[in-house]
Amino acid sequence: MSSNPEPANVEQGARYPVLDALRFVLAFWVAVGHYEIFPLFAGMNDATPFGRFLTRGWSTVVFGTPAVIVFFVISGFCIHIPFIGDKKLAVGRYYARRYTRILIPVAAALCIYRLFGQKLRFWGEHSILWESPLWSLLCEEIYYAAYPLLRWARNRFGWKKLLPASFVAGVASALMHPRSVSWHDFGPFGTALILLPVWLMGCLLAEQGKALAAEHSGKKIWGWRFLIWLGCWTSEMLHFKVGVPYTQTMIWFGLLAYYWVRAEIAYGKQRKPNRYLAAAGAWSYSLYLVHVQGMELLGRIGLPNLGYILSWTVTMLSSLGFAYVFYLLVEKPSHQLARKIRVRGASRRVEHMEASSELGDAKNVGTLQV
Repeated sequence: MSSNPEPANVEQGARYPVLDALRFVLAFWVAVGHYEIFPLFAGMNDATPFGRFLTRGWSTVVFGTPAVIVFFVISGFCIHIPFIGDKKLAVGRYYARRYTRILIPVAAALCIYRLFGQKLRFWGEHSILWESPLWSLLCEEIYYAAYPLLRWARNRFGWKKLLPASFVAGVASALMHPRSVSWHDFGPFGTALILLPVWLMGCLLAEQGKALAAEHSGKKIWGWRFLIWLGCWTSEMLHFKVGVPYTQTMIWFGLLAYYWVRAEIAYGKQRKPNRYLAAAGAWSYSLYLVHVQGMELLGRIGLPNLGYILSWTVTMLSSLGFAYVFYLLVEKPSHQLARKIRVRGASRRVEHMEASSELGDAKNVGTLQV
């Protein structure tokens, strides 16, 4: 993910540019998972054992759900970093900013979903909450609402008590439906409880980030990247081949995600992330919300079949372009509006910390049921 070989002090205040790059990579991973991986072996004869091995094996490389779990880690990091320790939390402004930033794009996305023919059912088997990015966003809203209380609990009891308690509660909640193949059976609060320790590990990482020693080994960081992909692939195989659904494994994948993001932050302290990926991180939330509609746009236009590779490329470019326009028209203005919100009594230092840590909150960071 590094494009510059020279060391650089890239940590500026509370901002970690590497997380911007990670957010875009994760959002794009989710988008690819909802479409299909690059058609490297498309058209190959799969009637032979070797052909089947290549085509079917290649199709399993990308699995979207674990990417959403990494987003939870980054989200906890972004929310907690301005309020570490005894830094003042202006609760009224905190809520106003959070909901302004998140809910305005959500409302616009819902309008787009409806325009593209998706029924806006909020309850029942085909709820929009479970068949769109909103399943993870709803969890996020629960965490945002509970954050002042969670922060109090962290300061009162410490991580050594809070994190184990959250893991016990999360695992116990997951075991209530051990064969469930989606989050639907758990409901929003049950799902949020299962994944709470993942989000809290992001908060823990926010406290550790400044003290992390810079990592200089390119081999180590690529080893971590391979390991996180292997964990992603393993959870996919467990879900589809072994009968162990991701509703039981994602809490443990979150532990691996924590260590991977930790390694990326350490490596990012002395290697600048690719500047294009970091810049694209600003609109990763938009990509997460409307990537499917960007793909469907081509079908509505009625473009002819351009061949495997060119059709895939044009489809992904359409998805990216649609998301970027959504960012310019909706997400960016909502961010600007949120930054203007002030509540009496908040210090300018806290305001600066909040603004510098607003990394786009991968809101997350979910997507269609993956």
